[in-house]
Amino acid sequence: MSKKDISELVRRYEQAIESGKNIYLDADEFSDLAEYYDMQEDADVARDIIESGLAIHPGSTSLLAKKVKFVIYDGNYLEALGMLDKIGEYNFDLYLLKIECLLQLERYDEAYNLTEELLEKEEEEDQDHIFAELGFLHVEADCFKEAAIYFQESLKFNPENIEVLFDLAYAHEMLADFDAAIDTTNKILDIEPYTYEAWINLGKLFSLKEEFEKAIDAFDFALTINDSDSNVLKLKAHCLSIAGRVEEAVDIFKELLLVDPNDNSLYLLLSECYQSLEMYSEALQCLNEYESVIGETEDLILKRAWLFLHKEDYKAATLAVKRGLNLYPESADLEVAAGEIAFKLGDYVEAKSIYLSAYSKNQEDFHLIDRLAVICIKEEDYSQAAYYTENLLELDPDNLGVKERLALLYFEMDDKEQFNDLLDQFTDKELLSLFKLIYTPENSNYFDRDMLIAYLNRARETRTLFKNLKY
Repeated sequence: MSKKDISELVRRYEQAIESGKNIYLDADEFSDLAEYYDMQEDADVARDIIESGLAIHPGSTSLLAKKVKFVIYDGNYLEALGMLDKIGEYNFDLYLLKIECLLQLERYDEAYNLTEELLEKEEEEDQDHIFAELGFLHVEADCFKEAAIYFQESLKFNPENIEVLFDLAYAHEMLADFDAAIDTTNKILDIEPYTYEAWINLGKLFSLKEEFEKAIDAFDFALTINDSDSNVLKLKAHCLSIAGRVEEAVDIFKELLLVDPNDNSLYLLLSECYQSLEMYSEALQCLNEYESVIGETEDLILKRAWLFLHKEDYKAATLAVKRGLNLYPESADLEVAAGEIAFKLGDYVEAKSIYLSAYSKNQEDFHLIDRLAVICIKEEDYSQAAYYTENLLELDPDNLGVKERLALLYFEMDDKEQFNDLLDQFTDKELLSLFKLIYTPENSNYFDRDMLIAYLNRARETRTLFKNLKY
């Protein structure tokens, strides 16, 4: 039906509704109307039209399919599946709806079998569209590996389908295969170099890989297309700050505030930049500006307390934390800040008591667990220190500092088995680093792995004191 016909149909329908009269239409007209209002994001009217149409044409496949779609929108997949089983005829859209329900219900074998049946029935020239639709359904069901396969199949038939390339890049990103996502996004840019969203996505992907200079370059390309997009400018500034180019990030945030003084998020972003520059007074002023608009929140109190800590203004930090805990007594984060004040003041007994209270509420705070480990080392309770350090290693398995500390704890406790098991997890470079913590050789270049381990075990046996080494 042409756009003109739709406009006339809509006019007739709305006139009938206004006059309170029933309107008789054929099934296709009801279907077109429902589609129109659905596209206008007026779902309630679309639903009413479908029900009115089915009251007159109860056997209409198109109207039944549209009703099923709304049942699926509502998340009632079993109900939708029952309705589809009653329709009982082949139709491409109905197949897709049924596959969607099965995927959402995690009935993957049935979804796969139905997909095979669909592919057998559809004609060869429609394969790119079919695979693309199947890929999208799998994305919606968080089945990203399968989605990527279907998108790749679709691209075999139409390799320059930018929409499918975007979907494939997204699937790769969700699988944390950022290199594949970047390669796919670059294919989009090879086809259409001025695709704005592709440049933005490329910047985000490089930032996820922590390749911040490349991310900045990608955002710059996006900004040559649209230099007034504040979100892209924020992303660029964020990458600049992480890449150590904090002053440049500050300039961007200040310019954005001039353009939109009501963008309160900029005060927080500026505060973080000033903190990294150790400009704590400026960072606190930004928080004050933010609070004047948003009001006092737990997160704001916490940020302020940590800024006072960085300034070594322990009196102000204590006042901020006490106020925060009075307002939010169950806050583990504020307890950690309170523990930090005691730790910095050298009151390790008080600090440990506070940290343990926070640990009972949150056992995944790296800084908190690290502090507990350090206090236990100061107390020469190496067994408990090892327990906390093992927790740290679970949170960050590649952290060399944590691995070295744990090795030294096993070293101090003369735990040969644990010590050697841990050494097996060290790379050759890490092993040499640990060796140099204990020995100061004139030249360590000729040491191989076996020699390093032998020397480390010899040192363990002679019990070089852990407390004489850095924590």
